[in-house]
Amino acid sequence: MIELIQKTLTALFHAEVLPSHDYLFELADKVSTLLENERASYRPLDQNGQPGAFLDFTKTEESLPLIIVPDLHARAYFLENILNYRLPEKFFSNTPTILEALSKKEIRIICVGDLLHSEMRGRDRWLLALEDFLEENYTGQAMTEEMQEGLTLLSAIMELKCTFPEGFHVLKGNHENIMNERGEGNFPFRKFADEGEMVFRFMQEYYGDDVLMVLSAFEKALPLLAAFPDCLISHAEPATNYSKERIINGMHDSELIKGLTWTPNDEAEQNSCSLMIEEFTGNKDALYFGGHRPIRGTCTYRQGGKYIQIHNPEREFITLLLPGRIFDPDTDIIDVENKS
Repeated sequence: MIELIQKTLTALFHAEVLPSHDYLFELADKVSTLLENERASYRPLDQNGQPGAFLDFTKTEESLPLIIVPDLHARAYFLENILNYRLPEKFFSNTPTILEALSKKEIRIICVGDLLHSEMRGRDRWLLALEDFLEENYTGQAMTEEMQEGLTLLSAIMELKCTFPEGFHVLKGNHENIMNERGEGNFPFRKFADEGEMVFRFMQEYYGDDVLMVLSAFEKALPLLAAFPDCLISHAEPATNYSKERIINGMHDSELIKGLTWTPNDEAEQNSCSLMIEEFTGNKDALYFGGHRPIRGTCTYRQGGKYIQIHNPEREFITLLLPGRIFDPDTDIIDVENKS
């Protein structure tokens, strides 16, 4: 299995062209079907008998080391460096790469979402692409370069989910809105240009409505929150205290989706994390991790230290949590950047 996925990922990471229409459609259709039929043993069914918005690993018989991946924002090179990173001997005596450990079911990976849009890193390119966009050129060079990065990353993420469905997971972020829709917790996105609409128009013109629809289905099938004995994870800081029942039944709950993907700093209820930690884990020492808002350094503590932000867009940090081990940002947040 590992040889095949390595070959597939290497081809993706080093391709100099956009993924083909047929490849992207078939892959997105495959991963959407998988997400819509995930096992109830770790993704409880909602009141309609469908996989809910909650990944529950709190009762897993075999607790595994956990890697939390922050917002990726079209950084395919970051994902490649994660997979090739050799885990330190203090954590794994045989020092496997993360991809090797994943293939042997020795770890779990949770990505906090936000797969597309290069944001500040691509600011100048976005502004060039905007000039084309305003001239109704939706697939110009600048936008094509942006989408090649983003779709490479997105394709690799979907390949990993299809290959390791129980070990590799992605949560929905606020950028998982390829249709640039308003509704069901989604909002049109713009920061430096008109990024959400520019991506939508590119996809519509280059790939067509069929690829757009199946990628939207993938996004809308993503869970919102993951729970482990020692931590909770969502894309953003929870806006309020959400119950387990509400999250399980939250795939179409607009306020819940917004509250776990869009929360600005200083707008969450102060005890939302500690109350959710108590209900979901029963472990007063557990922590709540998320990305969404950019930080400097390795992490930022909020809500009296219970909520930890880990999205530094200028660095390639991942968080490694070992079962039963107290989190230490000095050792457990790891820089995977390939400096060679």
